[in-house]
Amino acid sequence: MKRLLTLVLALGLLACVTSAASAVTLIGGSTNNGNLDLTQATEIVPGFFLPKPQVWQNVGTRTIGGPYEDEMSSEPWAGPAPTPVTMDGLLNPPHPEGCGGPDCAVFFKPFSGNTANGAATGHLFQDNPASPGEIYEMTGWAGAEANALMADAEFAIDFLNGGGGVIGGTSLSLLPTLFTPNGQPFNYKKYVLAAVAPAGTAAVRARASMIGAMSNPAGGGQAYVVDDFTLNSGIPEPTSFVLGLIVMLSYLGLARRR
Repeated sequence: MKRLLTLVLALGLLACVTSAASAVTLIGGSTNNGNLDLTQATEIVPGFFLPKPQVWQNVGTRTIGGPYEDEMSSEPWAGPAPTPVTMDGLLNPPHPEGCGGPDCAVFFKPFSGNTANGAATGHLFQDNPASPGEIYEMTGWAGAEANALMADAEFAIDFLNGGGGVIGGTSLSLLPTLFTPNGQPFNYKKYVLAAVAPAGTAAVRARASMIGAMSNPAGGGQAYVVDDFTLNSGIPEPTSFVLGLIVMLSYLGLARRR
């Protein structure tokens, strides 16, 4: 009986540990520039360049003016503690290719929306290969100054098919807590979300967005800042987790009968 109980316990632990051990980091730290430290010069208007994160893509539009590039930039002041203090920006050559410091973060510009050009929306995202049925977990840091005006600010996981179309995912609105004071610079907070890739998934997109932003006529600080993203796949699947629980409960039942 004692050997049987040991075997059952071992199988239960193996079911959970094997699933957890298969986790794969797609974005995190310096992997695919998860800390946003590595930057490149991007032409905002002819002859004028600002740094933006390498590997990541960005799309900026205004409802009247259409596409534009000045919805965000990489800045050395935008990601202070409590976000992880990273130093990969030292690998960049001097500004404008670098952000001007070792620890860069992204500065969205809500004030770039105005009555002449319309409300501003900006998306920062990165795509990686993905498989149907896998669980994907995204984390990221976000903060804002008190006078930033946005219809929404969100983190999202989007699943894409082979043609690049969005076929599922999840999003998290940050507005309910983004401005809540917590004593940190920009009231920075860490957010977590997760989703299961549906059938037909070929890629997973980690995304941070500023939506429907306008310049605040009252002036004042209007920055919306994000930093230090991770995206992991292969976190324990529900089936494996349930299997582990079943085996563990079986062990407890056997032990009780004994």
